[in-house]
Amino acid sequence: MSAYISSGTRPRRSSIIALLIAAAVLYFAKEVLVPLAMAILLSFVLAPAVRRLERWKLGRPLATLIVAFVGFAIIFAVGAFAAAQAVSLAARLPEYRQNIVEKIRALRHPKEESAIGRAAEALKDLEEEAAPERPLPVKESPGSTLEAFSDFMTPVAKPLAMTLAVIVFTVLMLLNRENMRERVIGLLGPARINVTTKAMAEASYRVSRYLSMQLVVNGLFGMLFGTVLYFIGVPNALLWGLLATVLRFIPYAGVWVAAAMPAVLAFAISDSWAPVLWTIAAFLAIELTLYNAVEPYLYGRTAGLSPLAVITAAIFWTWLWGPVGLLLSTPLTTCIAVIGRHVPEFGYLNMLLGVEPALSPDERFYQRLIALDHDEAAELVESHLTAHGIGATFDDVIVPALTLAETDRRKGSLEPARERFVYEHARQIIEELEHTPSANSGPPVCLVAAHDDADHVAALMLAKLLAPAQACVMGAPALAAEIVQTVTQKQCKALLISAVPPNAAHDAGYLARRLRRQLPDTKIAIGLWGADENSSSARERLLKLGVDEVVTRISDAAEVLRQLADTGEQTSKQETSKRSARR
Repeated sequence: MSAYISSGTRPRRSSIIALLIAAAVLYFAKEVLVPLAMAILLSFVLAPAVRRLERWKLGRPLATLIVAFVGFAIIFAVGAFAAAQAVSLAARLPEYRQNIVEKIRALRHPKEESAIGRAAEALKDLEEEAAPERPLPVKESPGSTLEAFSDFMTPVAKPLAMTLAVIVFTVLMLLNRENMRERVIGLLGPARINVTTKAMAEASYRVSRYLSMQLVVNGLFGMLFGTVLYFIGVPNALLWGLLATVLRFIPYAGVWVAAAMPAVLAFAISDSWAPVLWTIAAFLAIELTLYNAVEPYLYGRTAGLSPLAVITAAIFWTWLWGPVGLLLSTPLTTCIAVIGRHVPEFGYLNMLLGVEPALSPDERFYQRLIALDHDEAAELVESHLTAHGIGATFDDVIVPALTLAETDRRKGSLEPARERFVYEHARQIIEELEHTPSANSGPPVCLVAAHDDADHVAALMLAKLLAPAQACVMGAPALAAEIVQTVTQKQCKALLISAVPPNAAHDAGYLARRLRRQLPDTKIAIGLWGADENSSSARERLLKLGVDEVVTRISDAAEVLRQLADTGEQTSKQETSKRSARR
């Protein structure tokens, strides 16, 4: 998979309509799809354990039952422990009643002599005068035992039914993994077997790894936070550490809820602000350490989503499915991004959601130049140069950007002012780079632009890879007579014609044919920068014109040009010796 999103993936009307229909189905069928989605995510997490037991010669049914039993037993045990801790906390709340009442009274009724107290008293008086008289609410009590039981079971029945559905769906998915995958492939058609298989494998890997790494990070956060709360003196520190582990699975909102609850409790039970401040400080220290040091190392690009996509997904899925949607937002959006990565019709989803850059380095460099932003263009070049070296930066960033500029210029879509800015500032950025010759200075060589400014800028790049005293660069446009005169004066033993696509071969061939007639003893090379190396027709045609060598990458041209210059110098010495002998 390319590291950059293809610019050819454009949204089609049919794919957008399909996406809108899918969103409507997700909204209206959420009662069924929510437990199904949760079961799919749980099956991603539990499937590796089932496969491990199967490799130990346990059958699929037995391995599935063991893993499902252990997994759900852990979940229920954690829930039971949290409930027990919550009951214990509730039983101890009367001990803090007096302190809580005093704190609330202090907040509601600040001292009257203070400015806050006077403002609060004024607001209270205004509220009492403006408030209408409200009748006392009347609450009907159940008329019978059956109605009382129904009122009790109504809020409990739905969570129980969803839990049972999640368990059943998870077990069935673990038992029928291959069968379900084959049905999905069959639904999409046999023509997409390869694409569908790769997409499902990538989605399974990304989601399971993301959830596993998140469980590790959240567990570490919960243990550290609970331990610190215990030493601060916050009651039921284990409960808050456990809740922090669970709530941190909810993007953005969960971690703040996990910190707010023990902070509020510390405020309620203490006579001073110290426990509250210590609780907040501990939370910030642990969270910032994990966020900046641990999570980038463990997560990397596991989910394959950009930060903006994670936030947008959290808002969308919360609107669609409520709190459960917020919990499932990142894994579900990861699956959607994977679909966009493998299905061309939905490629725009990966462009909107994925972590890969939407533009390649050369496109970004060209965009900065036509946006008249010299500083960002130079910074991009410096960054790529540090990571990949100067030769790769020339070949993979600047030359392709010049090709884009040439293409736009020939189409007439590049304004004259922007055209001048592109070439002038590209040349300025190159001139600011240090020379990095790969060998000692050799015989002098001449670098000639085939036709225009883009060819001249490419020649300047090649000069950066040669010793300063070795290379002589001629700008564009240059007449053949001027080139011959310069080659004679500088005693250049080799000449390279620099040409940037899209019309590189034609321009370089025209100039090479004229120079070969006037410089029969000079080694001539042509640089078709960025041309396809597998295309041999242009190379053969240029070699028939008398060209000694054709190169396509600036990083290779320096060494080729030095070899041609050495060969030309040796030939010149031999000719000189022969002429002396004849005399």
